[in-house]
Amino acid sequence: MKKIRKNKKVANKKAHITYEERVKIEALLKEDCSYNQIAKNLGRRSKSCIGDEVKKNGGKKKYSAKKAQTRAKRRQYYKKKTCNKVAMSRFLTHFVERALRLGWSPERISSRLKFLQDKGKVNEYASAKSIRKYIQKRPGLEALLFRKRVKKKPGIKRGAWIKDKTRQFVDSLAKIKGFGNFEVDFIVSSKSTAVLLVLVDIVTKITLIRKLPNRINDQVNQCIVEMVSPYEGYVKTLIPDNDIAFAKHQELSELTGADIFFARPFRSTDKPLVENSNEWIRAMGIPKKSDIADISDEHIARIQEWFNHTPRECLGGMTPFECFEKEMGRDTIVEVYPRHPVLSPLSGLASVFGGWGTPIWHSQI
Repeated sequence: MKKIRKNKKVANKKAHITYEERVKIEALLKEDCSYNQIAKNLGRRSKSCIGDEVKKNGGKKKYSAKKAQTRAKRRQYYKKKTCNKVAMSRFLTHFVERALRLGWSPERISSRLKFLQDKGKVNEYASAKSIRKYIQKRPGLEALLFRKRVKKKPGIKRGAWIKDKTRQFVDSLAKIKGFGNFEVDFIVSSKSTAVLLVLVDIVTKITLIRKLPNRINDQVNQCIVEMVSPYEGYVKTLIPDNDIAFAKHQELSELTGADIFFARPFRSTDKPLVENSNEWIRAMGIPKKSDIADISDEHIARIQEWFNHTPRECLGGMTPFECFEKEMGRDTIVEVYPRHPVLSPLSGLASVFGGWGTPIWHSQI
């Protein structure tokens, strides 16, 4: 068997013709030297290399070392620039930078572009890899990425366990289909008894957030009933953790008409969607050392609107609201996106996507 010879990698810059060599080529051409003679004079260049260089830059009679060097630099500039699709497109550059300030990840931006392209709303698309490459080359944009803004705290999550034989657990839950299966969790404060109650639908990712002064059983049950009341008749399952606030789970099941399945002890993976949502909520001006009692209802409403009208990669670039509309049998595309509560506040950067207070309008397909 013949051994396959691997080509040695040559550094690109060493292979390029230098300006000094171009000056020599110009001088030798004026003396009517052949390509072969020029190649021998330069030493490390072949006859074909000299021929290509001269032909690309006007031929033997019009060759100019200065013009050839300018053209070579321009070619290298555009070669590097075309490596990134986003940098070459004004539309993609504006879309990506504004979307980053709205708190979107590169994967969300890419999936949204793909979704809008499929619907005929935009003509250009960029992959998440291309968007990340663009971000890395632009100082300041990397700070807008979620994992750069939030440091993840290590260690397992703690939780209370109440022995109650009437409880059902997630491992006995049948396969989840359609809208109406909500994961439930609290965001607590060390400064006061105030908490945020968060519900996230597993299929459409619709997110509901409310502030409560405390976690009294009856108050929690009543708040959940009010939160899901717009979706009466569609709520099938609630998946809370083993918090004492859900001790009256049988009453809650009767009030909402939904089955309740609890996450297993020390298994935050049984409700990963709401746990991930809590991380994002914390990054939107509600850090762990803050007092939730001081957070305004308007700010919480902004966060909820951002969640429900921001595209998700797992939804194929659709927003949770659009996905919910699809579940209800209505094909809708939202054309206005809410601002990020921290990265693009009301008094911050101007955006073509509109801001808080801008009416959300949509067009039927």
